[in-house]
Amino acid sequence: MTSEEMLWDSLKAEIEKEAFELDSSLGSEIDELYENVRANSKSPTLYDIQDLKAIPKSPSLKAEAEAEAEELRIMLLGARGSGKSSTGNTILRCSVFNTDMQLSRVTQFCERASGNINGRPVAIIDTPGLNKINRKEKDVTREIMKSVSLYKPGPHVFLLVQPVGNLTNEDKNMHKIIQNMFGKNVWDYTVVLFTHGDRLEGKMPNDVIASSDKDLRDFIRTCSGGFVFFNNKNTGNFEQVTKLLEKIDTLVAINGRSCYTTSFYPNSERRIREKQEKILEERQEEIARKERELEENYYEDKEELERKKRELWREEEDDARRLAESPSRRMTLKAGLTRAPLSVTKSQTIL
Repeated sequence: MTSEEMLWDSLKAEIEKEAFELDSSLGSEIDELYENVRANSKSPTLYDIQDLKAIPKSPSLKAEAEAEAEELRIMLLGARGSGKSSTGNTILRCSVFNTDMQLSRVTQFCERASGNINGRPVAIIDTPGLNKINRKEKDVTREIMKSVSLYKPGPHVFLLVQPVGNLTNEDKNMHKIIQNMFGKNVWDYTVVLFTHGDRLEGKMPNDVIASSDKDLRDFIRTCSGGFVFFNNKNTGNFEQVTKLLEKIDTLVAINGRSCYTTSFYPNSERRIREKQEKILEERQEEIARKERELEENYYEDKEELERKKRELWREEEDDARRLAESPSRRMTLKAGLTRAPLSVTKSQTIL
């Protein structure tokens, strides 16, 4: 081997040694870097995936889940004969509200019925007609306002039910009554539901509204929930119910998923309602006792039991409303109840 060849082999060996040391050093650094990444990695392993089930939901997701589980409360408003009760039956897909048009059997009291629609609990509150037929306007509005237990803490939406057609003077007066009852914010929670949707005869709903009078168009703009057409003759068409609930869900979302609470009512009505609710709360134990007595007496007849309970609550709410409306009467009643035991004790002492 020549001296040149020996020098070349020596240089080659040195280069290979340096290259090996460099590769080893780089490999070690890479291994160390990998270990650090794996130790601090946020990528879920199999165990991490199993633990994800235990991670609490974010507040927004939790709120959405609770909103879906909460009962949706819908209050029906409108004139007698507008189709409120029929609409309630169509939504719940069962005949729970009386739709007989005889004056003696028309809705006289607020009534509540519940059902499950697409896995969601829904409560419908039917109300007496807001037009003067054998009942004074004050009596009808008072019946609606006093029935706080049926829709506590408040309805999520008001469905204003009226037949297809231009606004009449009676309609306009009814709108004033509703606003006087619930306050000006009521329209932020209202959807206008036009019955007799079968009369569209192939026309598009938007075209029908566009060709209506200005008063109707202006009123619809006032209602944040817009309008919908309903055909109570075609009770098998559940698609219209689904669309209605989608429209209601949109309105509820716009209103921050809140319901129409006592705080929205006019000042005078709000004070009365707050007093009424307080009186009912004070009488809660007594009412519960009466309910237990009814359950003992009518345990074999569930239908009669429910009817008696409704009568009991109507009486209790009526009494609470009257006391709330007349503070002096409540003070007199309280004073009488306070003095009564003293007179009994005195008589017992004399004896």
